[in-house]
Parts: sequence; C-alpha cells; structure tokens
Amino acid sequence: MKRVIINIIIILAVVALCDIAAGLIGNKMLMNTPEVGTLQTDAFQALFKKKCDVLILGSSRARHTFQPKMIADSTGMTAYNAGIDGHGMNYAMIVLQSTLERCKPQVVILDACAAMVTSVWLNNSIDDIKHFYGLNKPLTNYINDYGTWQLKSKLYSNLYRLNSTLTWMAKAHTIPIHDCDGYEPLYGNLTDTAIINFTDFETNSIQVKCFEEIIKTCRENDIKLYVYIAPSLEVTAPFQVWMNDFCRQQNVMLKDYGCHPLFFNNRHRYFNDSDHLNDDGATLMTQIMIKESLGLI
Repeated sequence: MKRVIINIIIILAVVALCDIAAGLIGNKMLMNTPEVGTLQTDAFQALFKKKCDVLILGSSRARHTFQPKMIADSTGMTAYNAGIDGHGMNYAMIVLQSTLERCKPQVVILDACAAMVTSVWLNNSIDDIKHFYGLNKPLTNYINDYGTWQLKSKLYSNLYRLNSTLTWMAKAHTIPIHDCDGYEPLYGNLTDTAIINFTDFETNSIQVKCFEEIIKTCRENDIKLYVYIAPSLEVTAPFQVWMNDFCRQQNVMLKDYGCHPLFFNNRHRYFNDSDHLNDDGATLMTQIMIKESLGLI
C-alpha cells in the first residue's frame, strides 16, 4: 500500500512538472505569435499588439466590410479591423479593453449582427482564445466573472489551456509573415437572389451586458462610438427592431444598413454570399462609413 501511494505521488509530481513546463514553453510561444492573417494570429494581434486611431469591432461581417487602408488614406488616421468570424459582444469587449491597455482609439466602429447578442457565439468566442487566459487581463477577468466553475478549474492546467495551440501555431509558422490590417476581402459575386428571413431572436444577458460595457468604456474614455448593421441578405427584423430600441435607450448612434435598398437592389454586384459583401460592396460601405462617421471627426 505504501508503495502504491509513493507511485501515485511520483506520477502526480511528474504531471505537475510537465504542466509547469508546458506553461513556460507555451506562453513564450504564444507571445511570439507571427502576424500571418489567420484567426488565431489575428486574435493575438488584436489582444496584444495593434494600436490604432480607428478600431473596428465585430464578426466576419465587420472583417469583410470595413477597409482600414481606405480609412487611413481618406482620413490620415490609422485603423485596424479586429472583426473575427463567429465571435460575439464578449469578444469585442475584450478586444476594446485590451486595446486601451496600449493606446486610446479616437473612434470605435462596432458592426453588430443578431448572433453577437444571442447565445449562439457566447462560448466559442472564448474557447478560441482561452489559451491567453492568465496572459491577457481583460480575458482573464471575463472568464473569472462569467466562466463556469468547470472552465475555470480546467484553465488552471496549462496542458488543458494549451491543448490545441501547437496545431495552429505550427501552421502559422509555415505562412509568410506580413503586416495585416485585419480586413479580409471577398471576391466574386452572388449567384442566386435568395433573401433569407429570420424570425427567431432572443438576446443573451451576458452578451447584452458586454455590449453595455463597450458603450460605457467608450464614454469613460471619450471615444466616439458608432454602431453599424452591415448590409446582409439574411434579414433579421426582430434583431433590427431590438437594436434600434437598445441604441436609442443607450443614446448611441446606430447606422442600420441591414435592409438598405442600395445593396439589396444591386445584390449580384455587391454581395459575395447572402451575409457578406464582396470587395466592391465593402469599398462602397467603407466610403459611406467614412463620410457618415469619420467625416465628423
């Protein structure tokens, strides 16, 4: 029996040492993530590196819509598009708070879609960046405040926190390094004319609270905030009604292009798919945004 106990202690000690070693090596690797334009590397840039005058937040619709280079060429202000596929208001809040640790943007452009304030992306918004737990203060605070006790318990283990890091890190190191501004153009035109109507919509309290925190943070730091609903052929009328009411109550400027006739009537020209503009559509929408919002600076 004594021998069994000693063996268990030795095994636990080895596991603990492996976990500590994994944390030391993994953290060093993470903080040297190359800039190559993949989801994980862009998340690293948004959370730890990029400084800008104009910060763009949102999901893939933001990522494929607002062009930082055009903003810089038109206004002289630096810009970064921190939009990322399938991530909600919780991720946007964490990026904004992280950016403020490095610099203070003059303007935040927040592109909102229905999924960002529902439960759809609540968990994967954090799962994709959980390896930065303990390294990024806003993320760590969010998980400590809103994460389940199971998640918080597992994140004490570096082996769990870093369990998928090597795969995407290895891939990132095979791609040429280049300076990314976050915008990812889509080329090609929509081939069908379908307009999809969604009627189901129910907000998530955590996502809404994160939305409110974004607004509060911008006000406290004297940052101009403009909320956009980018053009889409996936019509979510209940969401648009909710957003208009919410932004009015919060006294926030909302620019709703979700059902805009200019884009709807020319959807074969401006859309890549039912929910994303192509590069021509993005160019037009960025021009509109610059004139409406940044032209006021």
